[in-house]
Amino acid sequence: MIGKLQLEHLKFGIPLLIILFLGILPKTSAFQSAPADISVAILLDLLITVPIIYFFIIRKTKIPKFTIIYPFLIGILIAGFIIPIEHQAFLSKVKFIAVPLIEVGLVSVLIYKIIQLNKSFKQKANNENDFYDNLLIACNEIFPGRIGRILATEIAVFYYLFSTKKKTAIQENEFTYFKKNGIKTVLVVILFVLLIELFAMHLLLAKWNETVAWVVTILSVYAMFQIFSILKSLNKRLLSINYHTKTLHLRYGFASQTSIPFEHIESIEKSTKTLDDKTHVKLSAFDMLDAHNIIIHLNQKHTIDRIYGIQKPYKSIALFVDDKDLFVAKIEKIIQVNDAMSSPNSGEDITLSE
Repeated sequence: MIGKLQLEHLKFGIPLLIILFLGILPKTSAFQSAPADISVAILLDLLITVPIIYFFIIRKTKIPKFTIIYPFLIGILIAGFIIPIEHQAFLSKVKFIAVPLIEVGLVSVLIYKIIQLNKSFKQKANNENDFYDNLLIACNEIFPGRIGRILATEIAVFYYLFSTKKKTAIQENEFTYFKKNGIKTVLVVILFVLLIELFAMHLLLAKWNETVAWVVTILSVYAMFQIFSILKSLNKRLLSINYHTKTLHLRYGFASQTSIPFEHIESIEKSTKTLDDKTHVKLSAFDMLDAHNIIIHLNQKHTIDRIYGIQKPYKSIALFVDDKDLFVAKIEKIIQVNDAMSSPNSGEDITLSE
């Protein structure tokens, strides 16, 4: 099995060797004899030969076929470094035509995938995936690593900022977390104060450097949009208990989220105490500005996902729940059921949902 995996990885060495050879070619005497023609040949190899070889390598694997776009884009980037500037006329034409088409293509694929995922999950009973969940899945399929999660954040900012769709009636397995702690009021006041201060700061910076002043102002305004967008997403992404999948879903708008299987919950307590150990996190994206009234302790480490792909492991998580008594009662019931099921002598028949 290990040998087979190593062989699969070795296959990717073929396009890498071709790229290495093409990178060395402009330094040879052969290139100097016909630089214009060889520059075009190098570009065609980078943009056609390498992507085709990549396609044949991945065609029988689980790697999505549209990822052939990536070696094409990497080829354009490499060509800009290895082909002399005076021979990049053809490369400039390719950039002018191909790059916008690829961007449109990627956006189209992303929109198509989100629509398909929304349709697919709506047909599945007991599925709690919402727009942001599907957006993350689609972005991670199309864009590698953290890039997908960063893109998902940027799209979510504008989606929730301009979304007028209201949350339907709260279900019995859902809980709000922003009505009694005053976080919305606090942040709206802070945003209002920052907006006033921003004008004064812009005028001060403009006296020193107008370009820097506008850059700082634009970034600050965008940060305010992000905060406002997160606030708008709070009532659309609630805490929920999925009895079908036996999972507790903790969400703080689109700013942070984590899912905990029932069997990983060790205990729950009503508490506002601060935990300083490194295995403790807060669900809230606004940390000290937002209070908590519940702490959930786990029997193993989990990871909380925050905006821009930031992840942090934890074994205890603090959160605020408006109806903390009902929430704790339901979680304690879950713990009771799990303990009963794990006990070989227990004959009790306990139902999770009430």
